[in-house]
Amino acid sequence: MKNIFAMLLFMTVHYCNAEHVFVDGKEFFSLEEAKSAIVDGSQIYLKAGIYTQGVYIKEDNISIIGEDNVIFDDAAVDGKAALVLSGDNVLVESIECQNISVRDHNGACIRFEGKNLTVRNLYAHDSQSGIMTSHNYEGFLHVEFSKFERLGGKATGRGYAHAIYANVGEFYFSYSQVLSTGKEGSGLKSRSRKTVVKNSILASLDAKDSRLIDVANYGELIIQDSILQQGNNSSNSQLISYGLEKVKNNFEVNRIVIRNNLLLLDREKANVIIMHKQANTVEIYDNTIVGDFLYPNEFSKKNPWYISREDARLKAYPYLPEISELKQLINSISVVGNRK
Repeated sequence: MKNIFAMLLFMTVHYCNAEHVFVDGKEFFSLEEAKSAIVDGSQIYLKAGIYTQGVYIKEDNISIIGEDNVIFDDAAVDGKAALVLSGDNVLVESIECQNISVRDHNGACIRFEGKNLTVRNLYAHDSQSGIMTSHNYEGFLHVEFSKFERLGGKATGRGYAHAIYANVGEFYFSYSQVLSTGKEGSGLKSRSRKTVVKNSILASLDAKDSRLIDVANYGELIIQDSILQQGNNSSNSQLISYGLEKVKNNFEVNRIVIRNNLLLLDREKANVIIMHKQANTVEIYDNTIVGDFLYPNEFSKKNPWYISREDARLKAYPYLPEISELKQLINSISVVGNRK
């Protein structure tokens, strides 16, 4: 009986830690072994398991699809990331990353050095970073249905722990979450020509982050139908910043649109919704603001304001609504809340 149990335990551990990969239908038992079979247009399918080695792939038009429970654990390669991808037109779907760290303190789940990356159902957590891109204003980064949580855990410096660092033409972040970014990093750090956040949740919670969104190089910033929460440990008063690094403005369109969001200001010290420079147009309206903040005269005429969660008849912190509750919750607050 003991021998049978030991054999079952061995088989379970072996399966959970096995790398089992298919490239265009051909079977391999490690990513390193499979790498030589990858060509332009390949479909790479990862079976469930713990992958302790990452991979560098340079081919174009590839897709990397994981089963449930595909986990890259402490798997950085080239001192960069678990997946270092330099080809164009890449899809990554259903991958989890944890414990990714490198000497430079910016180890990522995905380091993208090509043009056009789509990421779906990624869960990046307890690492230094989630996704980092190289500079390519001709390309895009689309992140959908993904979650970034407790990033920056191994970074020893300040400001390395961005959940996403995007330096592309168009960066779209939708139906996704950024939670508890640490080490004074920002949730979304973008130098992109256009940054769009929709139907998503960005929340500091109890982490010592910097800003939820930092758009450093101007361009278009659009945030709508989302929930933004600033926690009491946030080191920066600003939820959002735009153009504060004094870099040259190279974009033709420089505008800010923030609308139909729920802003939860739980920081006891001063809260600043946004600080911006060199935007040609700024439209901030129809956002429900809960909590005290500086410069209320700039926002309170176009945005319903409730000075506390209690006044909004909203559950106390750490309650954080689901994005599916947003419209109904805003309607409820407008009916029962005590507006400032």
